[in-house]
Amino acid sequence: MPHLPHTDTDALQTVAFNRVMAEHSSALKAFAARMLGDELAAEDTTQDAFLAYYRHIHEVPENAVRPWLFRVTRNLCLDQLRRRKFKLRLFRDMQRDDDFELVPADVKGTRPDEAAHTEEARAAIEKAIENLPPRFREAFLLCEVQGLSYEEASGIMGCPVKTVSTRLFRARQRFRTAVANIIKV
Repeated sequence: MPHLPHTDTDALQTVAFNRVMAEHSSALKAFAARMLGDELAAEDTTQDAFLAYYRHIHEVPENAVRPWLFRVTRNLCLDQLRRRKFKLRLFRDMQRDDDFELVPADVKGTRPDEAAHTEEARAAIEKAIENLPPRFREAFLLCEVQGLSYEEASGIMGCPVKTVSTRLFRARQRFRTAVANIIKV
């Protein structure tokens, strides 16, 4: 089969795709990891989101790439969470080992008591985020962790800005309560 020459358009598309991956892959993976509580699943989800972007690259306006990618990642995460919930109903007696490190603790040069407190605080934060209901967790992760505006989060979540604001308020309340004993917020 003859090799078809690449056009300038193909080259530009590849450059644009690689730039978008470089800019957004870390943020998308972190978002997915916290939504799913599983780094391997987050990597797969991030790859699936970029694959979807590559398929629709000509349909996504350049100024809407970030919200589009977060919306796709969010939807993929929610699909996985729904499948997990269904599996858990079917196999309630089976337990899953979800121990993983999202961010390894840097204990070099710190005293053991400081390292333990830091690790305890990090674990409390991650657990507090994980325990938020999915609709509150996504608002919290998008706005607080990823720094998106309410308007961007609204577009990603597919709900009014006021709903984002309300969910974020409730997520912050629950988060503060959950970490109050460990961290002064």
